[in-house]
Amino acid sequence: MNLKSLIVIVFAFICLSTFAQSSPQTVAEFMVQTGLKDQVAQLDGMIQSKIEEKKTTFTKPEQFDLFKKIMNSGMNSKNAEKYIVEYLEKYTSEDSLNYVVTLYKDPFMQEFNRIEKESGTPASQQKMPAYFESFKTTPPAPERVQQLLSLTQDMKASEITVKMIRNIVVSMIKGGNNILPKSEQVSDKEITGQMDSVFNAEYEKKMTNQMLAYSLFVYKDVPDEKLNRYLEVWKTPTGKYCINKIVKAYDYAFSRMGEITGGSISTLGKGEN
Repeated sequence: MNLKSLIVIVFAFICLSTFAQSSPQTVAEFMVQTGLKDQVAQLDGMIQSKIEEKKTTFTKPEQFDLFKKIMNSGMNSKNAEKYIVEYLEKYTSEDSLNYVVTLYKDPFMQEFNRIEKESGTPASQQKMPAYFESFKTTPPAPERVQQLLSLTQDMKASEITVKMIRNIVVSMIKGGNNILPKSEQVSDKEITGQMDSVFNAEYEKKMTNQMLAYSLFVYKDVPDEKLNRYLEVWKTPTGKYCINKIVKAYDYAFSRMGEITGGSISTLGKGEN
């Protein structure tokens, strides 16, 4: 192979590597248009609730305070957004993300974005108990339940949520494990095994049912025909690409945040006794 041919091959490889990534501007627009940026901003509430659940496992308040500080240093919305953006810039293509952005700019998709955002407002959330209470006399039609089950599965809503909760819980268990005497600590393999037994298919099924119930509330005013059209969006190559990358971006972000807390949480118990 002569030098000229080698230069052409190297240049082509560099170009392919470049085009396989996405620009910060496109990723930023993807985050906004898909609502991912808003979703990430709400993670702090879920993380804090999980941290508070661990409070009773600490015998000393100062240990819990240190635990909370370390968990917050790694597990927070700021870090989540940072690593999600990092994943999207590295592992998506510019053209594919632009297709998704264009999809979300369609008035039809913007309407559903508005519906989904409004359902999360405090005023809307206050209406949920009465809505579910009405099921006692007027249960949802089986056809509507099946529609929303398909939507939940296509959007991988329960998969994303289960992975997030699992990553948070694993980080906290490793933190509690690290403050034990060496003789009482368990291996990462044992922790993973315990998590596999908890976050199993049955757990994901329960999460799917919760997501389904919430979807009944979110889309309660959407006609069947329009909901079917929305369902079809997530069956298209662009829709599937969007969901696939969001799932992987969340997984990447929470894994990286877990590394941060895992690296620093061993300082627990080194403070004042």
